[in-house]
Amino acid sequence: MTLDEILNQWIPYRLQAIQTLQLAWKLANECEQQRNVEIVVDGEIRLEGNVALITNPMIEIGLVHARALLEFLGLMTKEGKLTNVSPRKRRSDDIAIEHYKVGGIPLAIVTREAALRAYPGPQADAEAALVAIFEWTNKGIAHLTTGVLSASYTDRHLDIACRGIPVLLHNNLYAKLGRETPSPPPATLRRYSRKASGD
Repeated sequence: MTLDEILNQWIPYRLQAIQTLQLAWKLANECEQQRNVEIVVDGEIRLEGNVALITNPMIEIGLVHARALLEFLGLMTKEGKLTNVSPRKRRSDDIAIEHYKVGGIPLAIVTREAALRAYPGPQADAEAALVAIFEWTNKGIAHLTTGVLSASYTDRHLDIACRGIPVLLHNNLYAKLGRETPSPPPATLRRYSRKASGD
């Protein structure tokens, strides 16, 4: 994959996964009752289950993609704090922000301070939101762990991170390259109401 393909396809695809994560999170949490879901393909029911059948994988893959984009920008966590990846410790086949150049000079990784300044609210909230992405992904999805997190994270942290990651990508990558951030294909969840038989 070329660097242009990363900009035009790979990053927008991952941004779409973050949009889908937000939609799935809302759907999963809009009520406490078990709700059924049917996946219909060409008019035929192919899968049946509860809402978690579709929302769990959508949420999990969205978190994985969010984490990947933060690492692409040069961010990571250590002991519950946001910090930076050492460019020297990246794997040889990693593609990262520093592979892109302006005037022959590589773009810099996004510092912790720059990432937190991009959020208009308290920096402690921004840091907790980005750390939450890493911890939910690392401790809840990518590895089998006790699941103990460094803090209690909420829906608000998820919202701050999911809204902030596209801003960080635009400000530190696309804008510096003189480009607009490509729009990901829209990710929508449509609600259909089924009338009871005989209505």
